[in-house]
Amino acid sequence: MVNADDKTGPEREYEYWSLEIRRGALSMAILAIILNGESYGYDIMKKLNQESYESLQVEPSTTYPLLRRLEKRGMLEGRWSTGSGKRKRLYYVTRDGRRILRRMVKSWRGMNDQLAQLFTEAGIK
Repeated sequence: MVNADDKTGPEREYEYWSLEIRRGALSMAILAIILNGESYGYDIMKKLNQESYESLQVEPSTTYPLLRRLEKRGMLEGRWSTGSGKRKRLYYVTRDGRRILRRMVKSWRGMNDQLAQLFTEAGIK
């Protein structure tokens, strides 16, 4: 019997797989949220933490490093805003970010469709 706290073997593989899938999904989610406008990190977290996005809920310790990574890779650009007296970073999707997001979504949908077919053939519901 496998202990739920045991992070070896199959359980460790599941944790690794889950982390990798979540990273990609969160990158796409963040880009999609701010695709047609600008947004602050806090507003992005608020959107993802809505009940209808239960699988995408995030903490600040995940959100801000991910925003910095997307900015460093040229998918987002940010600028400092002092609109409410507090200095906050406002993010928007770059032209390259838009192009790559379209490719990511196309790839994600293709993989999802193909995996669904394989699951059906294997009798997995």
